[in-house]
Amino acid sequence: MSEKLAQGAGALLARSTSRRGFLRRTAVFGAAASVAPMRFLLRPEPAMAVVRPGDCGGKCADGWTEFCCSIRRDKANKCPANSYVAGWWKCSRYHGGKLCRREGARFYVDCNRMPGERCGCRCGRNRCGFRRTCCNNFRYGQCNTQIGGVTEVVCRVVTCTRPWRIPEFNCNSSLAKDNRTCSHEAACDCGDCARRRDEWTRERLRRRRRRRRERRQVEPLG
Repeated sequence: MSEKLAQGAGALLARSTSRRGFLRRTAVFGAAASVAPMRFLLRPEPAMAVVRPGDCGGKCADGWTEFCCSIRRDKANKCPANSYVAGWWKCSRYHGGKLCRREGARFYVDCNRMPGERCGCRCGRNRCGFRRTCCNNFRYGQCNTQIGGVTEVVCRVVTCTRPWRIPEFNCNSSLAKDNRTCSHEAACDCGDCARRRDEWTRERLRRRRRRRRERRQVEPLG
């Protein structure tokens, strides 16, 4: 039945869209119909909204949130516009081959939905092979404490720099640790991770030099 649905949708779309748009929409429709055919027929939802954790096995159903660079079109390792840095935790036993492999430890940073913004629970990229986004209502709470409440985690950022040393994150140093996540990797190569890490390092060094200058200015002479 799901195959007939996809074929019928393809014939309809071919008359009203470009070849590229036709192929994309047919693929989305086929994926949605094959994952949850009765749900797609009986509920008035677009195909892009159907693929949710309850429809899948694999990563989307494992309970964890997807990485930001895996769901952003620009593959940037940073929070999306509708979110803010809400908290962080440390993985102290990282043995993977991606970002922070030299350090052997990495920090995961949660980007939570900004209050007032909308974000529906679904699988990343609407595919079962990606972890969920906007599903887990949770907050560690070390960052941006001026923003009240708890909202859904949109996605995660990875950094090798201590989050409280990254000015734009606005975090404190209260430690949270979960080594179960050390095996979690992004589906992308983390886009501009190396560049952003260099920027954070330079900013930290600038702040350190500024503090030293300030201390020298207040030290008594003689």
